[in-house]
Amino acid sequence: MWAYDSLLGKAQTYFKRAVDHPHADDFDDDDEFAIWLLLGLEFLLRAPLAKVNPTLLADPTGESILHAAGYPGSGEPRSVPTHTVISRLGRVIDAFTKERQDDATVLAGLRNQELHTGAVPLAVPAAHWLPRFTRVVDVVCDHLGIDPKDMLAEVVDQGRALVDAEDRKLKHEVSLRVAASKAFLTGLTPEEVAARRAKVPRQRDLRFAGPVTVLEAVDRGETENLTFVQCPACSEQIPIETIRVRRTKEYIRDDEIFYEVVHVATGLACDICGLKLSGTAEITAAGLAQQYTKVESESIQERFLSTYEPDFYGND
Repeated sequence: MWAYDSLLGKAQTYFKRAVDHPHADDFDDDDEFAIWLLLGLEFLLRAPLAKVNPTLLADPTGESILHAAGYPGSGEPRSVPTHTVISRLGRVIDAFTKERQDDATVLAGLRNQELHTGAVPLAVPAAHWLPRFTRVVDVVCDHLGIDPKDMLAEVVDQGRALVDAEDRKLKHEVSLRVAASKAFLTGLTPEEVAARRAKVPRQRDLRFAGPVTVLEAVDRGETENLTFVQCPACSEQIPIETIRVRRTKEYIRDDEIFYEVVHVATGLACDICGLKLSGTAEITAAGLAQQYTKVESESIQERFLSTYEPDFYGND
């Protein structure tokens, strides 16, 4: 039911129906073409979780998890809803950022409206939804080591053309914002610049062991927990907002457990020049890295001598 190959095969079947549709050469002409793509996307999204472990797709209530683990019972197994799949993909795939999760959520909403209401959300030009579809498919297929063109043929080319157009537009908008911040900086006196610079947390130790937001770190006096980057406008070293995605590469040294933690940039606000960037897309458009890896640690005692036991098992 939740086997990786069967989910991927079903996604390919629906994608092929879209590609073979009589109006597939005109993406704006028929919403039936779009619905086949969105139906196929549902199964493609579930494939990475199945590849990790089918139990990630099983509803935690009843016997669904046992069924996913190979021990079927008498009841009918149930899957987790799409919003849970999307949330878990953010933990499994580093590049499945909040923007991609938002894209997948919008696409799932379009599919649901088309199938379960009297609305016709797909009776719009493909430029309204195909870039989102393409971004999500590219990230998932890259994680799975699959060429999306093998499943979607020229749909990928058209989608990437629309994505490139959106990226160029965003990059231009961000470049204007950077230029405006540079101009603002040149209008400040040396005393004003020094006063603004004094407000910026100072970079100390880049080792990460705690909060990941600027406000949390500053409030607690833990600026060593911040990630610092060079501001694209004023070139000062400033903290960047990040969120933890996952940890990996664990090892033990001198009774201490070390592990690498992958963080994704989510925003930037420079107190010196006033530049503000929101979201991973704007961070990337400004020429900054999207992912950052730092080392955290805990003692063996902290890891294995804890007596904490959860009171219940939740879905999310």
